[in-house]
Amino acid sequence: MMLMACCQEIVSASDMAAGTVAGAILPRQYGLGPGQPRMPMVCSKWNQASKLSGIDRVSSLDELLMADSQRAITAYCEFRHLFPAAQWLDLEPPFGMFHAYMLLELDGGLLYVCMEKFSDPLEITLMCGERPAVLHQASSYRATGEARELTPQRPVVQNMRVELGGRPGRPTITVSDLVRWIVGPLAMRWRPLNQLTANCQHFAEDVYTFLLNPLSCAGFQGAQRGREGLLWALRGNGALLEGATPDMRRDRLLVLAAVRNNGLALQFAAEELRTDADVVMAAIRCDGFAMQFASEALKKDRNFVLQAVRMRGAALRHVSDKLRKDREVVLAAVRCSSAALQFAAEELQQDKELVSIAVQLDGLVLRFASELLRKDPALVKAAVVQHGGALSYAPEKLRRDKDLVSAAVSSHGLALQYAAEELRADKRIASIAVGRHGMALEFVTEDLRRDRELVMAAVARNGAALQFAGDEFKRDREVVLAAVRSDGYALAFAAMELQHDHEVLRARMW
Repeated sequence: MMLMACCQEIVSASDMAAGTVAGAILPRQYGLGPGQPRMPMVCSKWNQASKLSGIDRVSSLDELLMADSQRAITAYCEFRHLFPAAQWLDLEPPFGMFHAYMLLELDGGLLYVCMEKFSDPLEITLMCGERPAVLHQASSYRATGEARELTPQRPVVQNMRVELGGRPGRPTITVSDLVRWIVGPLAMRWRPLNQLTANCQHFAEDVYTFLLNPLSCAGFQGAQRGREGLLWALRGNGALLEGATPDMRRDRLLVLAAVRNNGLALQFAAEELRTDADVVMAAIRCDGFAMQFASEALKKDRNFVLQAVRMRGAALRHVSDKLRKDREVVLAAVRCSSAALQFAAEELQQDKELVSIAVQLDGLVLRFASELLRKDPALVKAAVVQHGGALSYAPEKLRRDKDLVSAAVSSHGLALQYAAEELRADKRIASIAVGRHGMALEFVTEDLRRDRELVMAAVARNGAALQFAGDEFKRDREVVLAAVRSDGYALAFAAMELQHDHEVLRARMW
């Protein structure tokens, strides 16, 4: 099912600022615990750039998806492989004259997950490539590598495409949410293929329903087995507290079980438990943003807030205005999570000592410093040394400072994109940048893209940098060989005559 990994070198605290945590809808654990149901699966992956290898089988769902667990599922597409009888019999699901499978788009189509129930196992393929190529592959082959039977009488048609997105107060559904649903509620009721009771169309409907309303599909089976059953359910999925009765929401043991699994479940607890320091602290320990659901009294309690922000800096966002002006409280939050600086009172964002501590932990939080401090050369230097990307938050004057820019690209090669143009034309600085990250070649001047020494250094570091080299180097056998030895996919950027060169192809394979 899910993913692989696009390079995203410069990371920010935007998720923290949004006040949501990806993957907070369903239980946190990936694998199935002892005694829980298991289901048969076929997992594989396909990459358009790796045409020689075709579909690669993967041993487990974890191996396939864990690296991309926080990617958002942004769209659902259902496809139908029609049976010949479809032209005469127009039956509604789940008994339609077609085989259904679906593609889930991740992060707007950066990756795709193809899912279907063709026989007894669940079949899942992680796919990477341009949309037309992905659609062609999914309509031609299953996760097993077996070809679909495509004829004029049995075409594949797209039935619908539904864009998905976060709802107010709820995080976007992520890959990890989908995994939890598969290994939890879906596995509990998985049955071998049965055309009447458990066919591909039933499965497609289950996936669609889950994506529209994950909590409704999570199942509140525990409630039907009494308090002990409910306690078991909440330990695995705290968000199920939303569907509990008022009496259950006042049960301290049940609420503790819920918030220890999902801190944001505190919002469903009875009011009296949202004033209970132990319950609220358990929620914050799981998720700092749970502080927003604490009672006003706890948000103003200095000792409680200090303990909370030392554990989860993000809790600072929802404490009283008075405590966001308290230097000791803010300092404790920043030491726990440097991005908490954004939640500090404005006057503390002008505190040089405090901001200096924050940028030494994470240079990118320079963005939350006051405008005056972002003009301070020493402070900006400390930030870019920690993370070169902090250069993007520096004023234009400092982006022309050769020593500061050198420090930034030494920390992070791609920071070159934020340097003044005259420094992007400086070969010494450009050499440092591509030495750290070959793709920095994209940000050097046109003249330097025609510098053979610089291009060789870039492609040796990252073969895909070949795409930014001058055209003459895409026809240069030595440069292309260096690129494909670093990254076989770089072959796509070479001149056409070299894409079929036997020596280059051998270098790519090895």
